[in-house]
Amino acid sequence: MAPKTATETDEHVGAKNGHVAATKRRVNPNLVLLKVSLFLIFGATSSLVPYLTVHMQSLGLTVAEIATVYLTLLGTTCLSPPITGYLVDRFGRYKPVLLVALVLNIVSHHALDQFVPRRATTELRTVVAKEYGGNEAGREFVSPSCLTLCSELADPENTYIQFCSPGGNETSQIELAFFNAAADSLTPCGLVTLENCTLKKVIQNHLNVECRLPRVPEYDRTFWYYLLIRFFATTMLTATLTITDPIALTMIEQHGGDFGREKLYSSAGMAIFTPLTGLMIDYYSSGTGDTNYRPAFYTYDVLLGLSLISVVFLPVGHKQPSESIMKHLFKILRLPHVLMFIFFLFFLGAFWGFIESYLFVIMKEMGSPNYLLGLTYTVGTVASIPMMYLTGPITRWAGHVNLLVVAFLAHALRILGYSFIDNPFWCFPIELNEAISCYFMWVVATTYCAVLAPNNLVATLIGVSGMVHFCLGKGVGSFVGGFLIAEHGTRLGFRYTGYIALVCGACYKLLHLVWLKKYDKPSKEEAAEHDQTVLQTMLEKRVSLVPAGEQFPGLTESSKSAA
Repeated sequence: MAPKTATETDEHVGAKNGHVAATKRRVNPNLVLLKVSLFLIFGATSSLVPYLTVHMQSLGLTVAEIATVYLTLLGTTCLSPPITGYLVDRFGRYKPVLLVALVLNIVSHHALDQFVPRRATTELRTVVAKEYGGNEAGREFVSPSCLTLCSELADPENTYIQFCSPGGNETSQIELAFFNAAADSLTPCGLVTLENCTLKKVIQNHLNVECRLPRVPEYDRTFWYYLLIRFFATTMLTATLTITDPIALTMIEQHGGDFGREKLYSSAGMAIFTPLTGLMIDYYSSGTGDTNYRPAFYTYDVLLGLSLISVVFLPVGHKQPSESIMKHLFKILRLPHVLMFIFFLFFLGAFWGFIESYLFVIMKEMGSPNYLLGLTYTVGTVASIPMMYLTGPITRWAGHVNLLVVAFLAHALRILGYSFIDNPFWCFPIELNEAISCYFMWVVATTYCAVLAPNNLVATLIGVSGMVHFCLGKGVGSFVGGFLIAEHGTRLGFRYTGYIALVCGACYKLLHLVWLKKYDKPSKEEAAEHDQTVLQTMLEKRVSLVPAGEQFPGLTESSKSAA
């Protein structure tokens, strides 16, 4: 590495002194709007994105179609970063690109609610029945669903009205029966509630009964409308979240501050707005007989609208040229221990994508209220905060690979736990595993990159790891998990996935013991020194910690703890 010039040294000292001065103040005024922007943007994201899977179900999409949507969204990984990079290079600033992405975010996600037609999941069928026997006034009946009624009326010509009981509010209940010629008897096949005006048709020995039967077409207009709008919306969302990390790093270098602590405001937004949105969904759905997800979309619109105001006044300077994170990709992948690390990081991302996509599905099947769905995010986010300050000591004591294996175990416990419980309120102890399997894991993986790669390739490996985990792994996990659930059911799909997570963790540990351990750096002190260089390398190279825009704070805290 070439020695720094005097100008570079003065700039570094100035930035360091600015950081010291900023830390003496309780609040750095130059970073207030950054905190507000991160809080609003990630709060908006968590208020809507977790509910999009169950929203797709409410539109009538099947599990297989949902899996196809998530597979297609992998394309946003390839599409969004190049477009974002081109626009940033074209304008020379982050702010205009972020503002445009925020506006398109609001418009496109709102279009999912306004312009995607809800699929008709039932069809009407008319059944002609004949009158048989007399009326029994005052007889009580409980009317079943039309599905049960119509599915058993195989031969309308031999269907008879056995009883007709007038009730209150100008309705009557008709008991229908199917005539079995072999047994010379009537087999009851259900009840139907009709208006009294239809009794004239009963007296005339015939009755027209309209019933609704299941109709589940796949890949129709509803699916294609949703897919096209969601693809564009996710592209804009990925662009928005991708830009936030470089902006935060740039402002911290300019004005002082702590990257991990700034990112805690992202977690705060997630912890607050996810359960709050669930409460609003429950409130506006009460007494309607259907789940109204519109509050999630309006909350998303309001929060991103407010973030537009904060971003306009954000004191971020000109964008510095960024080094491509793919530049040394092939050189890194020639190292077997790095290749295995990325390979198993992909599986960690797949398990994370699976449970993030279908957690609300299995909880809704248990009868969970929507506010409880949101609280699952709060539990994991809050539990992760103290762990961020313990990353350094724990990593030095246990080692990176062992902690990544523990992340596999945490994923398995979390996924298997949901496959065995029947009461959704057991989610609270289960969700504590998220702090290890997601937030803590990514900090460990990031610092492990400093152990695996030479100093000049640390940023590249972190960028590649982020794309493999948060983009490819998540997408494949959502896609494969959807078909697994469609084939075996939700509970068995979760159970099989949990078992696979256990096997993957055991395989990684075994490979490390018998093969990969020899590639590790020999000195733990050297590894600790490398951990401390991660944030500075990111600042110099302007590479986002998480290219997909996910929110895992604490890199700075772990680096300081390792010191």
